[in-house]
Amino acid sequence: MLIACLWSRWSGPGQADVLSFAAITDEPLPEIQAAGHDRCIIPVKPGNVATWLATPAPDAVDYEAILDDRERRFYAHLLAA
Repeated sequence: MLIACLWSRWSGPGQADVLSFAAITDEPLPEIQAAGHDRCIIPVKPGNVATWLATPAPDAVDYEAILDDRERRFYAHLLAA
């Protein structure tokens, strides 16, 4: 599964760089909400990965189109005994 993420590098004078990232989430699908989650990661279609990672970065409209064109999956869960 390919997941939409953002990353950043912070540099401060005389300090080690700090690398960070965040997965982009959205409202959960009904089956995810039923398992008790209030957010869900956004999977990216393989055909959109090159655009997502392009340099220079695409416009915000292009990113939004990729997030809207996400893979639709069904997730199942089982209750632990």
